[in-house]
Amino acid sequence: MSKTGRQTRKKAPVGLLNTFSSLLLQVVTIINGFIIPRLILSTFGSETNGLVSSLNQFLNYVSLLEGGFNSVIMARLYKPIAKGDKETISKVIRTSTRFFRHISYILIGYAIVLAFIYPLLSNNSFSYSFISSLTIILAIKLFSQYCFSFSYKNLLNASRRGYIVYFSQIILTILDAVSAILIVKFFPNIHILKLTSALIFCLQPIVYHHYVNKYFKIDKKATYDNKLISSRWDGLSINVAYFIHSNTDVTLLTIFTRLETVSVYGIYGLITTGLRNLVISLSNGIAPSIGNLYAIGDEAELNRKFDLFEFIIFFITFSLFTIGSLLITPFVMIYTHNVTDVSYCEPLFGVLFLLGEAVYVIRNPYVRLAYMAGKFKDMTKEAYIEAGINILISIILVQKLGLVGVAIGTLVAMTYRTVFQIWYLRDHLLNRPFMRFVNRFAAFAIPTTLGVLLCISVFPITEYTIKSWIVHALIYCGIFVIIYCTVSYLFFRKDLQTLKAYIKQRH
Repeated sequence: MSKTGRQTRKKAPVGLLNTFSSLLLQVVTIINGFIIPRLILSTFGSETNGLVSSLNQFLNYVSLLEGGFNSVIMARLYKPIAKGDKETISKVIRTSTRFFRHISYILIGYAIVLAFIYPLLSNNSFSYSFISSLTIILAIKLFSQYCFSFSYKNLLNASRRGYIVYFSQIILTILDAVSAILIVKFFPNIHILKLTSALIFCLQPIVYHHYVNKYFKIDKKATYDNKLISSRWDGLSINVAYFIHSNTDVTLLTIFTRLETVSVYGIYGLITTGLRNLVISLSNGIAPSIGNLYAIGDEAELNRKFDLFEFIIFFITFSLFTIGSLLITPFVMIYTHNVTDVSYCEPLFGVLFLLGEAVYVIRNPYVRLAYMAGKFKDMTKEAYIEAGINILISIILVQKLGLVGVAIGTLVAMTYRTVFQIWYLRDHLLNRPFMRFVNRFAAFAIPTTLGVLLCISVFPITEYTIKSWIVHALIYCGIFVIIYCTVSYLFFRKDLQTLKAYIKQRH
């Protein structure tokens, strides 16, 4: 067997472990995401849940200071890791550590300012001190991430040791859920609940430091790379676009509506974000391999793996988001049973919200490859246009349509950027025809439309009970498994053969 073959077999289980642990993390995160908001809703009410969601979004504004630095760091780490260049790795990590710590110090000042100003901005019934103290508590977790975690987390992910990140987060997430249950039962106080959560996640940097010291000899005296700091602006537009995608809706709803509406958005967001992260978690296991292949210039293998990447994303995205669109509102109604301070029945919003996130996920392979190739400057104009479209349409529609308005803004912006990324991939990276995407998309979209019509007309959900929801979920899953397996066999046989060979290689 060749040296390359031996290396592939040696590294293969690591990629599988990364994928498995990433998926497991998303499952645990989704479960935790349902447990804690439900506890808050039932114990403290929709307004408190909306306040927590809103404050977290406003605190996340500090991420704009990164200027796309995380993406730049990941792109800069692939090549030295592949070559075993310890000196360059040390420079990158030392530089990024200093940079993120500067942001953490700014975060302290920002959190204090927000604690003073936010109570004056939102329409709510809470006291000034209640909101201010909760703001500072929520900032603690974010501070620990910036000050102690991000640099080593990036290194572990880039070196295909993401499973360390994922498993540590799984354990802490479970502890978070257990502590929340106990606190609500014995000490029902939102401040105590969130402070305990923040302290639990402060343990994560300790794990990262241990494993980085174990696998890497970071030179603590390595010189800083000032060019790396300046190049963060190349990724600024990427960071802005992602920030707008993640935060615009809640910000506008906080300003133009009530915190109860923010709570409705947050509950639907549990499902949409969970499904999105579940699909993207697959790319966390595959993406480092694609980054390494691009770094060493293996174009043939890169194309083959990208084909597989694209097929998997299509199959899972259409499966999860189509079934999710049929089940999301019934699920929310069951989940919020006995919560009567605001109506959670928003079927049109639920479908539009899921559709926007589905488009976001479908474009993920194209965006990830561009980032791994370091093509940040080429993304700048389109990323800003995407952000502008999202903000403009959302502001115009939110006052008239509320939740539906912000969902439309997100969907239109996501669609525009997705089309651009596919064109860019064709012209600058892999020379893949645009019609290749169109044909693949149509092969899934047309049967999906027919399947949805079948489910709505023949198997509609007429009552919101757990039994009815489970029965319909099984029926819908059965219908779409048959549809997508048939589509895959008829139109994606080559990808199935590649997947089969890929799985065999791991045994």
